[in-house]
Amino acid sequence: MSSEVCLTIDVEDWYDGMEVLGEPFPRPAGARSGLSGLTELLDRAAGAPKVTLFVVGNYAASVSAELAALVSRGHEVASHGPDHGRLPEDAKGLVAWLRQGRMMMEDAVQAPVRGFRSPRFDVPGPVGLARYRDLVAEAGFEYVSDTQLLGGGSPVRELPVLSVHGFPMGGGSYQRLLPASVVVGAIGSAGGPKVLYYHSYDFGATLPGTRSIRSLAVAKQLVARGRVAQVFSKILSRYGSKACANAE
Repeated sequence: MSSEVCLTIDVEDWYDGMEVLGEPFPRPAGARSGLSGLTELLDRAAGAPKVTLFVVGNYAASVSAELAALVSRGHEVASHGPDHGRLPEDAKGLVAWLRQGRMMMEDAVQAPVRGFRSPRFDVPGPVGLARYRDLVAEAGFEYVSDTQLLGGGSPVRELPVLSVHGFPMGGGSYQRLLPASVVVGAIGSAGGPKVLYYHSYDFGATLPGTRSIRSLAVAKQLVARGRVAQVFSKILSRYGSKACANAE
């Protein structure tokens, strides 16, 4: 059983995401992205852990300096798509969309981008999982990290997010609702490499307070959000982290 843990961060904008959900919030001037908080946390960690950052292409310019600081420390940048929308459902459009996201990030960090994670872990229904994996490879990626597992027929390496008895234990949004000891224990008993994912805004971003909650959708995005970095830190301290591209 592999003991490797791959901590991954979906780098995206909370305010853009809420607008997509139909719950727009005014963005405060000078709002923090959370990436500087993540950098400080990783710098303090023992053992020089490395994480993978799945970055939305059209958000990269807004956090270019913070991304550069993380890249300079050896952390991996991967693609989270050129935007945070739905995947195109036709093969030609999907390959172009995937390739655009990869090239945007390669231009941003001046380094090869090897991995991809879809914005919502979705697989286009008309394409199907097997063809989707072929198209990810055609777009130039070496691995994919989502919640699906095609298996031996996949032309790209698959690094699915940790699930325990069907529960998506690997997601930070779920971890904030569970005791940290439960999460840490589940990681230790699972096969590996164990992939867990968080969001850039989990690490000290400027977000509205819970008094701003006006709907279930907003509550899901704000309740206990402050716990995520604490759970992340405990996992990092216990297991360390390796970038997805280097996981075995």
